[in-house]
Parts: sequence; C-alpha cells; structure tokens
Amino acid sequence: MTIILYLIKTILISGLLLGYYWLFLRNKSFHRYNRYFLLGIPVISLVFPVLHFGLPRLWNQQITTGPVHLLGVANGGLEEAVTIYAGRGFWKGVPWETGLLAIVSAVSLFLLVRLSRTLWNIRLLCRNNPCYSLQGARVYFIRQEGTPFSFFNHVFWNNEQDLESSEGRQILKHELLHVKQMHSLDILILEMIRICCWINPFIHLILVEIRAVHEFEADAHAASDRDLLDYAELLLENISGPKSQSLVHPFFQKQIKRRINMITIRSKKIRNSLTGRMMILPVITLLLALFAFKITRHPLHLLSVENHIRVVVDAGHGGTYPGITSNGIREKDLNLQIAKKIQQLAKDFQIDIIMTREDDDLPGRFNNLHDDLQYRASLAVKTNADLFVSIHSNSNDGEKPEAGFEIYVPEKTSPVYPGSVKLGSAITEYIGKDYAVAPELKQREKGILVLNQATVPAVMILCGNLEKKSDFDFIMDYKNQEKIARDILKGITLFSQQTTSHPYGSTGQVGSLNPLPPDKQDQTTDDIRKSRKNSDSASQTGPPFTKVEFEAEYPGGARAWSKYLQQNLKYPDEAAKNEIQGTVLVQFIVEKDGTVSNITIISGPDVLKAESIRIIRDSGKWKPAKQNRHIVRSYHRQPIHYVLEHQ
Repeated sequence: MTIILYLIKTILISGLLLGYYWLFLRNKSFHRYNRYFLLGIPVISLVFPVLHFGLPRLWNQQITTGPVHLLGVANGGLEEAVTIYAGRGFWKGVPWETGLLAIVSAVSLFLLVRLSRTLWNIRLLCRNNPCYSLQGARVYFIRQEGTPFSFFNHVFWNNEQDLESSEGRQILKHELLHVKQMHSLDILILEMIRICCWINPFIHLILVEIRAVHEFEADAHAASDRDLLDYAELLLENISGPKSQSLVHPFFQKQIKRRINMITIRSKKIRNSLTGRMMILPVITLLLALFAFKITRHPLHLLSVENHIRVVVDAGHGGTYPGITSNGIREKDLNLQIAKKIQQLAKDFQIDIIMTREDDDLPGRFNNLHDDLQYRASLAVKTNADLFVSIHSNSNDGEKPEAGFEIYVPEKTSPVYPGSVKLGSAITEYIGKDYAVAPELKQREKGILVLNQATVPAVMILCGNLEKKSDFDFIMDYKNQEKIARDILKGITLFSQQTTSHPYGSTGQVGSLNPLPPDKQDQTTDDIRKSRKNSDSASQTGPPFTKVEFEAEYPGGARAWSKYLQQNLKYPDEAAKNEIQGTVLVQFIVEKDGTVSNITIISGPDVLKAESIRIIRDSGKWKPAKQNRHIVRSYHRQPIHYVLEHQ
C-alpha cells in the first residue's frame, strides 16, 4: 500500500465517522460516550486501512475478458524498434512522493515546535508562581488573561478572582472535573496525532468538538447542584472568549451559546439516545467491509470447480554460474529476487509455484551445467505443472545496448510452441504497460535447452539489459520488481482463462503473421506467387498483405525512418510526470498511393498511444509494397520504446 493511498483511506474513514457523529451524537447529553467516540475516530482511521481480513471467494474472478493477442515470433513486417528517452531535470529526478513528504514534514515540524513552546510556557507558569494543593490538584495563583484554566492536575487561578465566593467555588468545581477526568490527556494525544496527520482536515474538527464535549461534561458537573440560570449567567460574564494556551481548558471560552444550550437541556428520551449510539454498529461494519476485507481463496477451494495453475518458476543460473555481473550485482541473485517475488504474490492469483531453486545452489546439486538445465526442464513433468517460466537478464553481448525486456519461446518444431507463443504474448501484454518490452517474441538459433526440452508451454523472460543504465535502475527497484512479478502472474492468468485472437485475422496460426490456412503457412515466396496466379486484379483491391515480396519503405530507407522518429517523437509530459514507460506497438496500412491509414495500437500504455499515432500519421508518403510485380496495400508495424532515464 502506498503512503498516498493510505492517507486517502484515513481521511475517508475519518470523514465518515465524523459525519455519523454530526448526525447522531453532536450536542447530545451523553458526553462520556461522545468523548470516547471522538478519540476513537483517529485510531480507527489509522488502523483500519492496514487490516486485511480474508473474505472467502465464492465465484471466479477474471483478470480480463479480452482475448490474448498473439505476437509474431521474430519474422517480417516489423520495423526496427525505436527508443525515446525522457530526461529528468533536477526536480523531475526527485520522486514526487519525496517532495510531498518534505512538505508534510515541514508543517509537522512547525506544529511540533508550537506545541513544545506551549508546554514550555505552562512549565514557566508553574515554576514562577505560588501554589497549594486542593482536592488532588495544584492551584496556581497568577495574573494572566484567560484564567482560570486547567492543564492535567494544574489549575491556574486569577489573583483577582475570589476562590471562596459562590461563583469561585462553582468555577473551581468545573476545573477540578477536567483534572479528575484527565481531559488534558485527550487534547495532548490529539495534538500529537495532528502533528503527524495534519493533512487530514477532520483531525482539526475533532479537536474542536472534543474541547466542546469536555466543557459540556464539566458544566453539567458544576451546575448539578446550582440554579442553571445562575450558571448560564456566570458563563456570559466573559462572552468574548479571552485567549489562552491551546492545550489548556479555559473556563471562559467561545461556543458559549452551545454550552448554555447543553446545561439547560435535560435528558431526552432514552430510546432516542440509544438509537443514535447503536447506529455506530452498521457504520463500523461498513468501514470494515470497505477498507479491511479483501477477497481470498475459498477455504474449500479443493472442492470447487476453479482451475489452479501450477507453474515452474526457474531463477536462472545459481551456484558457480553467476550469469551476468553489472555494477557488483550478479544476475543469479537478481533472478532469484524476482522469482521469489512471483512466488510471494502468486497466492493472490490462485497460482501454485514450484521453484527450481530457492537459494544460491544449483537445483539437484549437479556439478555440471548440462545436467542442471535438464533437471530444471524435467521439473514440469515431475511436479505435474502446467507452465514453465524462466527468469534471466540480458547483456550487451558485444552489440549496441538495447533497453527493454525480451521474451523467448521454444523452436517451432517443439510440440509446446503454439502454447508458448500464447503465454509469451499474454505476459508481454502486461509487461508492456509498465516498461519497454520487445513487441515480438524471440528465438535463438542455437536454441535454449530448458525451452526446447519443455513438455509444457514455456518462456524465458530476460528482465532488461543490466548493462543499460535505464534497465538496471528500473529492475533494481523493489517496487518495480513487484510490478513485473504481478505482470507475469497476470499474463499467466490471462493465458489460462482466455481464447486467442490475432491482429491480422483469426485464420493465422499461432505466432504467424501470414493470413493463410495452417497447411500453407510454410510456403515459400514462389509457392505464394503460384497460389495467387491469375489473381492480380484481386491484389489491387483486396485486403492488405502481411507478407510481400518487397516491403513498403519510408523515403530514404530504414536510416531515414529512424532519423525521422528520433527527431520528431516527443515523450508525453503526462507520462514523464507520472513515470509511465513501456512499449507501444503501432499497426498501420501503407496504401498503394503511399499514404498511411488505419493506424491502430496493438499494445502499450494508454498515455503513450496518442503520440505514437501522431508520429505515424505525420510521416507523409511511403514507397508502397509490391507483390507479383504489382503495387499492393500492406500492413506495417512499428514498436516504440518509451524509457525514462534515471538521473
């Protein structure tokens, strides 16, 4: 829970409870009950948001109702990704939470200094004036405006007020009730809470109300054996409400009208009093339901019809195989951190996690890497798992550093290839909302043993390039590790719950960008040309091609296109301000006249979509694609990485 969300919840709870007080309790004669209720409001508002009670889940929850949009696997029709960075100035480099905390701390410090000064002034009054003990209190005779008033067991009496007179004894009886009931402790506690939570406006109102309740209770006690009108006249002697220390209880204060009204009101009907107080029960129940309960798994979930996914999570490397080392951070340690974060959060998604390793040692305690990898790949069979997810990190590997995540799938000959593409596509959909991720799934020419020997849908997730500063700073943040872990779990849930669709039509096979029947997916260009013989006229007016002999091209080629994007793309201010980054995959059609049309966003954060559409729309005319020597309409896709540089 973020501190901002916590503060919002405390303010809402305080407001609801104070609203109940205003409707049912304010200006009522049950002063002791009102006092404790007002004291309880800050406590309840601070405690309820951190309570978490499990409420049994009696129905299936869906992550989303949309289909999984399958990605291509490193084949044609995709322009080289372009990365745009948002530099952070000095103030942008400071998290807004830090700035807010600094402001809150400054005001809290001011309030603390003011409180300390008040306590010091009271201490000086006690030190510099004579006193004597009376009925458990120490009475100080002073000459100061605002007297008489009390603070804890100290009663400060004006030298000019006759203590033995009828009015004096009545006022003293009032102040001694404050002492006996420890009303000053209430004020001191609320002042301390206000110092820490001054941003909550209801705390200030509670302080005002509890002072009034204290006075109502003391007035009722002082006037119990005297004529009520005489006591009301005594209150009116100094109606202006002289100034006094903020912590004390001055006899003459403002709200005289409310005090006189309260002492002249005798008890109302007991039924009405009980009704008002009993209304707190549904209010507390409502607050618990809104802020303290969360949906958890049904206690008898094994008897329910819900399907629980079992996933092998492989923290790559380990033991004597540290993987990449960057800035003193070993890949094996980072992989394990992310894997454990997935394991920790999996219960919220009803996913059972089997870890290949939970410490630094190699799984199975093998002495060589090949046996270790085979053991990891075999765990899915041994544990009856449904999926396999391997966590790794990337490096430059002698190439130009490229920011962002990458997801690898098994070879196309693998029986689990279609399911792996679906799984990788689902995970990419969620990671892309939080950080840059390759818009196509990847394969390695040499293959990856844990993927190629997989018996269940399997992916390897490379969590950024550790030698790229933006990636390193992102993934080393524990909050971002939790985001990525949740994204992976959301993707797994989406994989298990949803059907598949493809942005190029439902006829395409998993992982393909060619809208042909499955039995023709592997046709060569010559085969395609033969199959479309005598259909040239159809190619002129038919649907856009996803694979052509000669791709559409920006004037000047790939280098000119990349230069155009780099010079004209602008990182949206709202995204930079809210620290939103990620990959946007744009799909568009290059028409036969070179214009672009049907610009759509396949995936990416919402706040980054408008700029991505603009840059394509303003790109001008292209050199159109050709198929069978004829100009044709063709699909094109452009991934754009939006990355915040940490300074």
